[in-house]
Amino acid sequence: MRQILAMALSVSALPLSALAGATSAQAQEGDPENRDAILVTGTHLQDAVVAGKADIPLLETPQAISVVSARDIEARGVTRLSEALRTVAGVSRSTTYGFYDAYTIRGFDAAYGSVYLDGLINEAGVGLNQELSAVEQIEVLKGPASMLFGQAPLGGLINLVSKRPVEEAFLRVTASTGSWDLVEGTVDANAPLDDGGTLLGRLTLTYRDADSFVRNAGINRIFVAPAVTWRPGPDTTLTVLGRYQRDHDNPISPLPAYGTVLPALVAIPEDFAINNAGRQRVANNRDRIQAGYIFDHRFSEALTLSQTLRYTRRKEYWNRWMFAAGFIDAEGNYSDVPTDTIGRYFYGPYNATDKDFAVDTRLKGKFGTGGIAHEWLAGVDYRQNRSHSYSAGDYDPTHFPLNIVNPDYDAIYDTSAVAGAPAQSKAHQTGIYLQDHLKFGELVTLTLGGRYDWAEASGQKDHAFSPRIGGTLKLTSGVNAYASWSRSFVPQLYSQQVVGFDAQGNPIGGPVSPERGKNIELGVKFAPEGTRLGGSLAIYQLTRENVTTADPVYMDFVVVTGEQRARGIEAELQWQPVAGLSLNLAYTYVDAKVTKDNFFTVGAPLSNVPKHNIGAFAQYELASGPLAGLGATLGVTYNSKRNGDIYSTRPDGSVLLWLPAYTLVDAGLSYRREGWRGQLTVANIFDERYFPDTGGIDRVTPGNPRNWRLTLSREF
Repeated sequence: MRQILAMALSVSALPLSALAGATSAQAQEGDPENRDAILVTGTHLQDAVVAGKADIPLLETPQAISVVSARDIEARGVTRLSEALRTVAGVSRSTTYGFYDAYTIRGFDAAYGSVYLDGLINEAGVGLNQELSAVEQIEVLKGPASMLFGQAPLGGLINLVSKRPVEEAFLRVTASTGSWDLVEGTVDANAPLDDGGTLLGRLTLTYRDADSFVRNAGINRIFVAPAVTWRPGPDTTLTVLGRYQRDHDNPISPLPAYGTVLPALVAIPEDFAINNAGRQRVANNRDRIQAGYIFDHRFSEALTLSQTLRYTRRKEYWNRWMFAAGFIDAEGNYSDVPTDTIGRYFYGPYNATDKDFAVDTRLKGKFGTGGIAHEWLAGVDYRQNRSHSYSAGDYDPTHFPLNIVNPDYDAIYDTSAVAGAPAQSKAHQTGIYLQDHLKFGELVTLTLGGRYDWAEASGQKDHAFSPRIGGTLKLTSGVNAYASWSRSFVPQLYSQQVVGFDAQGNPIGGPVSPERGKNIELGVKFAPEGTRLGGSLAIYQLTRENVTTADPVYMDFVVVTGEQRARGIEAELQWQPVAGLSLNLAYTYVDAKVTKDNFFTVGAPLSNVPKHNIGAFAQYELASGPLAGLGATLGVTYNSKRNGDIYSTRPDGSVLLWLPAYTLVDAGLSYRREGWRGQLTVANIFDERYFPDTGGIDRVTPGNPRNWRLTLSREF
């Protein structure tokens, strides 16, 4: 298999002109039995996480961090990031437009710029569907992460850790089918590439094709992830990772609120499509190449150098992507009052080429002063994005009416009024950061850190200092209390406020101060020794400051008057009460609302944030007897009602568009024997119609109805 894998890695790496990123931490084991064993899911609190950039155990980290492993993802039978995060407290769906991965974390939108790969941002500012087949674990850092990462959403970020080579050889082949004509195949192959074990290789291949419960929609993906690790000596490791992803999709579009969650003249069916069929079908194509490396060198027990680097080139095209825009009356005019005909915007053609580069270099070490042990971290990172695009469309909804009762999906679009323009941009950010983790004996730790950033885009510049301070107190063996305070930083480089007037009295624009945020957090983490129990409890307050809103006098400008606040409680529990049975529970309470603004109603709840969120997952497998290897899973997800559109909140603070609460139940059966494994999962087993997120009154995302997935895998 070594020769086959070496040849495949070489062929896969041909398109890659640079090295590919990985991390130094080895999160998986090569032993097939260890990989398949049932363990308590969730965070191992004695371990560090890649996104922490240091070797500080989670138990001593003064921040709430959740981990979802590849084993968890497999047990749940899911392929989407949103489904994998259902048992992470504090995370809910944000505006996905029915297609992309997007989230709120601790009450604040983290739709774009929140997902990282191996500690480097994974395409900021664009929509993306992450591929999980090459992910070893998902790390969710809650609260501001600007001290380590620079500009980042206030609520937190998500870091994906890539699968990388291990010492033991294995080959795993998986085939799946399921609802909506799903056809999927995955290969995960790993082997030493030389006799001395200094060169290791791994290759992940995925093909996925499926239709959708929504008419005229479907996905098609080819994904290739080669990886090579070189260990020239005991103190040096270079891991190279590449990724190629080709998507040819026909995405769905969200639906109007009237006719789905609000009463209307005509109810909109579950499978209703906004997009046409046949040759008029929406196209969304993307070709994406990523390449980079992580280099680690240990000078001594007290000093280590690490560098992570990645280059991404993305080409994207879409056309004929239709979005609902109000209604059309009997005379063919636009109407806010629901009728039996929907108006539509025409998006496309859109062409874009993006080139992203990111590098993070860090030193970490240890020393002692008296009775205090120090673990310090110092780093500098840089990231850059260059984009060239052409965007066109026709935004007169009367040009593209669609009848709800008798939709004509074969109608030829009249694109004579479509108009567009080219655009280009360049943005970059440089940051330096320093952290010291002080340990006072075995009882108390103190973590101090600060970072300074310089950001620039379109000729505008911004800078900010982001501090963090926190500490932990050991209450008993395996149980720590913690407290922290931190700040976030998001530049607002594409907005301007009025800073003066010219001789004719016209307003002169100037830069806007960066959006800032602060977090106060108290919590407890526990993994008592000798027990099969672990978890965390956190209480926090996040305040988002310098929020821009529209200038009430000068339409092309903004004013910095907004403030928003989220207060919440998060609880997570992982428990293995008996051998073979594991439970994973998460509960979130969050009150997120506007506290100052000149446009939004003070007190209005923020969009897409359920006050109560529950995620539970249980798995059991028989370890002995004639049915040894037979397993079952059960998952439950609950979201309370959410404000679907903060822009539609009435002046008295009442909400026009509530997304209804929903409960989803998933179940599965599995059986494994002598290297074979079969799994059947059924999601939304009671076929509840639900709407997980919205982007406004015309952008309500329909949730998946009942669907099934059957997987057969063989490991050699």
